[in-house]
Amino acid sequence: MHGERLNNGLTAIAVGDGAALVTLPGLGNGADLAVKVPRMVALSAKTLAKGFRRRVHHIQRPTAMPRGTTIEELAGWHAEALRERFDGPVDVMGTSAGGITALQLAMDHPDVVRRLVLCTAASKPSEEGKRVLLRLMRDERRGKNDPWTASGLITRGPLRLLTTAVYAVASLTNGKRAPGEAEMVEAAQGWDVTERLGDVRAPTLVIAGTRDALVPVEYARATAEGIPNARLLLIEGGDHLTTMFNGRVSPTIRGFLDYR
Repeated sequence: MHGERLNNGLTAIAVGDGAALVTLPGLGNGADLAVKVPRMVALSAKTLAKGFRRRVHHIQRPTAMPRGTTIEELAGWHAEALRERFDGPVDVMGTSAGGITALQLAMDHPDVVRRLVLCTAASKPSEEGKRVLLRLMRDERRGKNDPWTASGLITRGPLRLLTTAVYAVASLTNGKRAPGEAEMVEAAQGWDVTERLGDVRAPTLVIAGTRDALVPVEYARATAEGIPNARLLLIEGGDHLTTMFNGRVSPTIRGFLDYR
């Protein structure tokens, strides 16, 4: 499977049939989709397309995002791509870092977003989480990896042990973050659109876990309360990694997107 080039370094793949659903991913699996599509990216897109009965347009962040790029600029690039690709507004689902871009997109470019789904994302990341993530990124540039701390940002309990092992193996075999990750983390350091939540006009669904270290539950609640007529799905005990695998999530998203 190969994707296509859009603009400003964005690339995309499209799978499935039905109404369009644009998905913006979080960190990880960075690749030029016009050259190579990671196996997990392809599997995820196909699973979403089948489960939601949609044509999923998975748009990847730029692999060569310039240092100093802002979330506003990134959202602008996506808006330009969506206007070129579609005749009108489309449903957009952003996860984690992709949710940050999706929320900014809905605020600044309401003409391109029909419905908005924010998965493990809010109007700002946790202060501690973004500081730790930035430190991890900078340490990794110097060849120092800390899989235990990295895993603690996204999960807890026994699953953290497994995630630590996966991170440790990845650091030994590759040792580098996916392209564009560090720039995305830096761009999010000062990002806070809480005061602008009222600007979102698209019907919105916010999905969050009650034990997410990167998106504290109070931030998720404030985001849903700040967006006019937004819905909030809270997953009890869910963290940044496990929340989206809860059995309530997929039916809720499908019902929200299909509502007329």
